[in-house]
Amino acid sequence: MGLDTVELVMEIEEAFDITIPDDRASHMVTVGDVYDFILEKTCQAPSESSRCLSAAAFYDLSRQVRGLGLVSGKIRPTTKLDQVIPLTGRRSTWKTLSSQMDLRFPRLGRPAWLVLLNFILVAVIFITALAVFATANPLVAVLVALGLGALCSATVAFLTEPFAIYPAATCTTIRDLVTHLVATNYNKLAGRYATRNPTDVWNALQLIVSEQLGVDRSKVLPHARFVQDLGAD
Repeated sequence: MGLDTVELVMEIEEAFDITIPDDRASHMVTVGDVYDFILEKTCQAPSESSRCLSAAAFYDLSRQVRGLGLVSGKIRPTTKLDQVIPLTGRRSTWKTLSSQMDLRFPRLGRPAWLVLLNFILVAVIFITALAVFATANPLVAVLVALGLGALCSATVAFLTEPFAIYPAATCTTIRDLVTHLVATNYNKLAGRYATRNPTDVWNALQLIVSEQLGVDRSKVLPHARFVQDLGAD
């Protein structure tokens, strides 16, 4: 398995609280293969019902948001995330919601311009270090350049931590956030709301594969092959 596949397997195992043996994972060629395995492992779980897990999570999130005084009007699935959880103080609110709901929330990232600036700064320091030390010893030059580049990247990451207030581009509405919550916390939510059904499993798996492999959700179909169709290494 390549690194993409390893990370994908780990994410699926954590979300569904299952273990995928290496010998089984190596034979899972399509998304449908993984879906069938998840159903096989969770079919013995009690409380199978037709209740919608996403709806239950949506109402819980709405209650928590109102409890924090973030919004007074009605919250709909199509409501923009910025209207409910403003950028100002979002990191603190994000952590509070995660703690109160006892769920793993999507990771917040930095704006694209800041990521680009970090890359340029690290590249400049790396190239400068190579130029300064190359005449003395090429090997030392490379090691020093790598060390300084890593130190610079870590420093910038630390200093810009307060700017990490943006979720993934696929998470712009309350519906998107609920979908992410269900996907990354499926087993916990299924037990909490006493409901398990194949539709929730598929929706969660589809989003996990889409996020981990960086492909559009519309391409994550049961017959889609991880390597040939979805570009996993």
